[in-house]
Amino acid sequence: MRKRKKGCLGIVLVIAILLVIIGFSAKAMLSGGGKNSGKEVILTIPSGSTTSDIADILKENGVISNELMFKLKSKFDGYDGTFKQGTYSLETGSSLESIMEILKSGSNIAESNRITIPEGYTVPEIARYLDEKGIVTYDDFISTVNIGDFDYEFVKAIPEGRAYRLEGYLFPDTYYISDNATSKEIIDKMLSRFSSVYTEENIKKAEDLGLTFDEAIIVASMVEAEIVAPNERPIAAGVIYNRLEIGMPLQIDSTVLYAMEVKKEVVTYDDLKVSSPYNTYKNNGLPIGPISNPGELAIEASLNPDDNNYIYYVLKDRTSGEHYYTDNYDDFLKAKESYKAHFN
Repeated sequence: MRKRKKGCLGIVLVIAILLVIIGFSAKAMLSGGGKNSGKEVILTIPSGSTTSDIADILKENGVISNELMFKLKSKFDGYDGTFKQGTYSLETGSSLESIMEILKSGSNIAESNRITIPEGYTVPEIARYLDEKGIVTYDDFISTVNIGDFDYEFVKAIPEGRAYRLEGYLFPDTYYISDNATSKEIIDKMLSRFSSVYTEENIKKAEDLGLTFDEAIIVASMVEAEIVAPNERPIAAGVIYNRLEIGMPLQIDSTVLYAMEVKKEVVTYDDLKVSSPYNTYKNNGLPIGPISNPGELAIEASLNPDDNNYIYYVLKDRTSGEHYYTDNYDDFLKAKESYKAHFN
């Protein structure tokens, strides 16, 4: 009799555990269950998208983890066919029902709230852009960049003494902001986007190159400022590392222009004399900090440089932005003269 009771208790216990597991699974499936719960995701639902298309878009953007559950709930709860095209701000970890209600109501972001920060913009250029659009003032943005409190590991690791503390870390992208967005809110969005490239894998790649992640961003910022052609970026990164390896001054014109806070095509000999820790003509090694805010391709190039022996490069075609690369100074001078003959 006791054995039978023990057996029954065991069965009841197993059933109870299974019910708890099923309950938790159902709860997880009914929530979006996407990555990084609570993270804002901006996405666009194109015109003509089916429920299946929308489920794929939500999964690709990390808003939901289970496309099938989204499609089934849409069908059984009467949402299927009610979703509208548009741009949406959604939050990972939201319930499927709340996501569906938003998609049913229509776009919850106005196009007037969209800002686009191009690759290679400097902190002052971003501040000027936002000021001209009447979003925040130039001075407030600069001040927040330099003294604002941001809880990111990579921000805490930024060395002092730079012209603009967050230079290099304001990720260039398109952002949707609230009507009364503050400098801090805008910067936080950019830093949050930057965190997507601040990964263990990329930190390890920097270490394998003998760099901190911050130093890799400095290299990326120079590649972004110097090189237009995407396929050349890993090559140029290789040139920078080659110069560093042999102890040659980097002599990158963009660092001089950054130190002078000017934009122009021709750097003069007088310009090269500017006294600044950013001037790589007067100082060996890397500049004290990034000279632009690099995009993903430039960051990838700095972490995955081309394995070459090039030491010099000179502009070959002003229209395409292509360069001529060489390991020979005489060839460099010839290429320089050839460019002058064609474009001056």
